[in-house]
Amino acid sequence: MKSISDNPSLKIALLLSLLIVPLSLDVHSQTDKRIDDIRSLYTSTNSAIEVAEREAPYSEIYVVELTVNKTGNQYPAVGTYSHIAKFYYTYGDREKNPYPDRLMKINVTTKRAASITISEFLFNTTGQLVFGLVKTDGEEQRETRMYFAAAQLIKMSDNDKDVNIRLKPVQDTAATFKRESARLVTLFNASMKEGL
Repeated sequence: MKSISDNPSLKIALLLSLLIVPLSLDVHSQTDKRIDDIRSLYTSTNSAIEVAEREAPYSEIYVVELTVNKTGNQYPAVGTYSHIAKFYYTYGDREKNPYPDRLMKINVTTKRAASITISEFLFNTTGQLVFGLVKTDGEEQRETRMYFAAAQLIKMSDNDKDVNIRLKPVQDTAATFKRESARLVTLFNASMKEGL
């Protein structure tokens, strides 16, 4: 019977397997660390926003609010409808710009007849979308969470169940969410400009 040292192919296969397992574990732990960092940013941002709303106007977090159908008029074939977007922002690099302009988070609440959809868009300090949440209440309750790194979807959960991010419908959902984020960021940037 030959030993491992007598069989070079078996030796190479064993060495490769010993190298691949730690690499795959490292990639998994790296993904978990990025998600942990995003969760930490989400928690700290929400806490800062809560404090800012209590301590306004003495906070360094500012809010732009866009309200559609503020009067609550009925929409044809929809009924009650309202759409509120809140853009939370603060100071960025004060040496480059002394005014607050760094978008932190966008909260969007849409009410249609018997359903309410809440969407959240979280941005890191460089302005990249890192987290998204879409929660629907009403007859069909659902919660979808999306985590992004370098503009790529790295994790998605639907009603607390992880989904395969390589599936086309999942990628399509993430792409739609990123397009909506870009549209909202454009609205925010337009609100920061003076004049007509």
